[in-house]
Order: sequence, then C-alpha cells, then structure tokens
Amino acid sequence: MAKALALLEQAHRHLLASEAELALKKMQDFEEALLSGRLEKGQVQAYAQGLQAVRDLAAAAREGIAAARRQIEEIAALSRKLDTYDRRGNRIGNQVGQNRERRF
Repeated sequence: MAKALALLEQAHRHLLASEAELALKKMQDFEEALLSGRLEKGQVQAYAQGLQAVRDLAAAAREGIAAARRQIEEIAALSRKLDTYDRRGNRIGNQVGQNRERRF
C-alpha cells in the first residue's frame, strides 16, 4: 500500500519540522493500517526502512533536546553567580536566580 509508505514519509517530514504531534498521528495511522492487515507483504523491506528512518530521527531529536536542556541548566546555574561592580569599582555579588531548596 503506497499510502502506508506515504504515512511514514509524512511522519518523517513532521519530525524534521518539529511537529511531534502530527508525526505521532501519522505513526498511529500507520499502526492502524498494519494491525488491520492493509499493508502489502512485498513492501516489508520498504516499511522497515521507513520505520528505521523515523526511529533514527526521533532518537536524534531526543538527544538534541536533552543536550539543549543540559545547556540551559548550565547557563542558568552560571547566571546565578554573576558578579557585577558598582560605580566605585566594588564587586557586588548579584544573584540572578533564586536559590533552589534542595530536599533529599
């Protein structure tokens, strides 16, 4: 079924465009086609390649988001310790962010 391959391609494009909800919908539509038996047996390799492409892209997006989150947390931690100077040249330790209460 060409439509099933098109669903995988659309999911891939939506992931590239950072449209995760739309990509999920296309994947759910593909799953419905799979479960209902509407997929062509001769296209198994093409489906596997399409699914692998979507999987690889989703993993890369997840890793990118995790890296961005770590970077933002690091910037926030460093910005809490900014030192500035008054007009006389005296150092003033300005805390930009709030101290987080830590409970263990």
